[in-house]
Amino acid sequence: MNINPLIEKAFENYKIPIEYMTFTGKADTYLTYYTWKEEPDDFCDDENNIEVAFGTIDIFSKGNFKDILKDVKNILKSNGFLVTDVASEMYEEDTKYYHVPVNFCKEGEIEDA
Repeated sequence: MNINPLIEKAFENYKIPIEYMTFTGKADTYLTYYTWKEEPDDFCDDENNIEVAFGTIDIFSKGNFKDILKDVKNILKSNGFLVTDVASEMYEEDTKYYHVPVNFCKEGEIEDA
């Protein structure tokens, strides 16, 4: 299940830029995202009926990121994603960015192969 278009749609009007995997612009605050797992779920009669896709949005900011974290969680929730956890807050000395991973998942229909 490809949730990338759903993520991009959810954040298309957000004030902070978001890009897949690597940010190529210049900004003091930006988001990146990636998906890292898909698994079958909701089994019945040895068949799975849905899939669950897992992903991460990484917040990078040179300043206070707490309001951004709240926004990201709210945007995900309001677009049908389930926030599973917020990983450890880090400060990257080499880039001078705070970095906060937000993990989430979304259930959906099985895509044809």
